[in-house]
Amino acid sequence: MTTVTDKASAPSAEPTGAVHAALSFDAQPRHVETARRITATVLGEAGVGDHDTIGTVQLLVSEIVTNAVVHGSANSVSFQITCAADEVLIEVDDHSPGSPEVLAAGPDDEGGRGMRLVAHLAREWGRKGTCTWCAVPVGPAVG
Repeated sequence: MTTVTDKASAPSAEPTGAVHAALSFDAQPRHVETARRITATVLGEAGVGDHDTIGTVQLLVSEIVTNAVVHGSANSVSFQITCAADEVLIEVDDHSPGSPEVLAAGPDDEGGRGMRLVAHLAREWGRKGTCTWCAVPVGPAVG
């Protein structure tokens, strides 16, 4: 049975004007797309209109959530995204003790590039306990 718990059924405006959404789901690859859709909704609600920024943030969400689903040892994953005036914060908790690694994938390797992309595209990234996070700069909201 798949359990998707959307802690904020719709993106919510934080007191600081940030838009935030959070959900928890079982560690299944099909939920990567759910996280991408939530991301698009949050960015839209926050007024982010730059397609390159939206694509970059969705790519980073895909990579970190996929990493949690594939390499995490727990049965569930928690995902949060917050879009403030100048940055997007992505947080993915795989409830596992291990840390993601930036690997040097070879040209024929099918995997091993996800965290390298995160390290290259994010303003900063790291690990707090069992949560992998990254921050991405965004420009002023449109509209």
